[in-house]
Amino acid sequence: MPSEFIADSKSFSRMSPLFLVALAALIFVTSWLCVALTGYTGRVAAIWIPNAILTASLLKHARRDWIVMIGVAFVANFSANMACHDGIVTGSGLAFANIIEALIIVTPLRWLGFDRAFSRTEVLLSFYALVLGAAVPVSAIIAGITLHYTIGMATLVAARSWYGADALGLCLLVPFFACVKLSTLRGLYARDQIFGSAMLLSCVLGVTIASILLPKYSATFLFFPVLILLTFQRGFAGGAIGLAIAATASFTMVFAHRVSPYVAPYSMAEQVSIVQFYYAVIGFTIIMAGAALDDRLKLERWLATVVKRAEASREEAVLAKEVAERASTAKSTFLANMSHELRTPLNAVLGFSEIIKDEYFGVVGDARYREYAGLIHGAGSHLLDLITDILDMSKIEAGKLELRREHVSTVEVVRDCTELLEERVASAGITLQVNVASAPRAIDADRRALKQILLNLLSNAIKFTPSGGTITVSARSSGGFCALSVADTGIGIAAADLQRLGNPFVQLGNNDGSKPGTGLGLALVRALSEMHGGELKIESTEGRGTTATVTIPIAARQSVAA
Repeated sequence: MPSEFIADSKSFSRMSPLFLVALAALIFVTSWLCVALTGYTGRVAAIWIPNAILTASLLKHARRDWIVMIGVAFVANFSANMACHDGIVTGSGLAFANIIEALIIVTPLRWLGFDRAFSRTEVLLSFYALVLGAAVPVSAIIAGITLHYTIGMATLVAARSWYGADALGLCLLVPFFACVKLSTLRGLYARDQIFGSAMLLSCVLGVTIASILLPKYSATFLFFPVLILLTFQRGFAGGAIGLAIAATASFTMVFAHRVSPYVAPYSMAEQVSIVQFYYAVIGFTIIMAGAALDDRLKLERWLATVVKRAEASREEAVLAKEVAERASTAKSTFLANMSHELRTPLNAVLGFSEIIKDEYFGVVGDARYREYAGLIHGAGSHLLDLITDILDMSKIEAGKLELRREHVSTVEVVRDCTELLEERVASAGITLQVNVASAPRAIDADRRALKQILLNLLSNAIKFTPSGGTITVSARSSGGFCALSVADTGIGIAAADLQRLGNPFVQLGNNDGSKPGTGLGLALVRALSEMHGGELKIESTEGRGTTATVTIPIAARQSVAA
């Protein structure tokens, strides 16, 4: 069998004269041989191979090439019939029946796109339905009528024999021609496969020899398990080779009158029909098993590819994580170092500006100098607060900030923080209210961190509350927790922005549209409260105000790493 019939369809981008000659020669030779054997079984062959060759070839070619191929096949089939002494009408009628049979199969398969994945189970079942239910019945009727009016053969007898031979040839051979490639056949004899393939084929040959030499023991039934084993071990290619050997041996035994005693009483035509049915069952089983194995191999290759990609992605993710962690550590180290370097000269700026502002060594002179010194001191204090926030945040991210827990009076913390901001609140025209009646007497916390939490919440409230507004600070005991709340009647926060608050460097505009600060205030509040085993909650209505609440366990718990 030339490689054109089992090679991949991509090799047939153009028709070549060599291929057409090979196709014509194959169809002529196989047609002549099949017809020549009808001297034993009647006018119709035991198995019809040419249509399987033509059907597989059409499935592998573009539709534009079909006319030429069909013409070549018709001429070759007609010539073989004439060489077997058929008349012109008989030869042309039978050749026409063969062409119609192939077209009824390939046209729907091409239209459905099934010819591109022939080993899939649904494609094979569709193919068998077309062969057994449409193509072969139509061609059998045409052939039966032709043989009836040309040589006087009974129409039903001719149609039945035609149906068995053509259906067997198509069902057994087309799937193998469509699925098996030369590379697959060569793979059977690769260095790591040749010994196993030789052993399996030896089993087929052993059953063949036993069937021929000892027909009375009906060793033919052993072909079934041996061929199934061969298919499972070597796929479509192994099953095809084994089936060809077994079928050739069985039909040879029928023609040589060396059949099992159980089959011997039947006529030659009936014996052929029995063998046809037997190999139809075996062939169908092998093809379906081969299709399932092919699907499994494709799935295994796909899974191997997916696993390989997943492993590569995992390695990339691990590498990216390591790079990100190194970058984060470097950032935190840099910020910590820079913060310390900045705080040293800034303390000098604050100290000297305060001396000038307070006229510690005497009258400065012009009042504007005192004003400017006050502005320098205020801006420096604000800058110092920002640097302190950055330093603390970098320590938290690096996991180096440790809490110094002690018994802290919540009333004292609230009082100290509100006193620090009294002047700022008054200058902003805001009313500050304090409610600590329900506050716990003391909690286990870091005093500095607790003050930092409350000061940040108060600073935000002052920043976003217009003149005439109110800020309420409260502390209360709630189920083993101390809840520190700062509520304002400021501009509020949009619902879409609430989820962003508390993340480092996230800023929301204040009432004059500016964005002061670094966006670290609430991030520090969240981080410090979580280190205490608590949490931060923010509730806000745009245009009506915001309430920020930090809950911290009254009794000390294990610190949570930032």
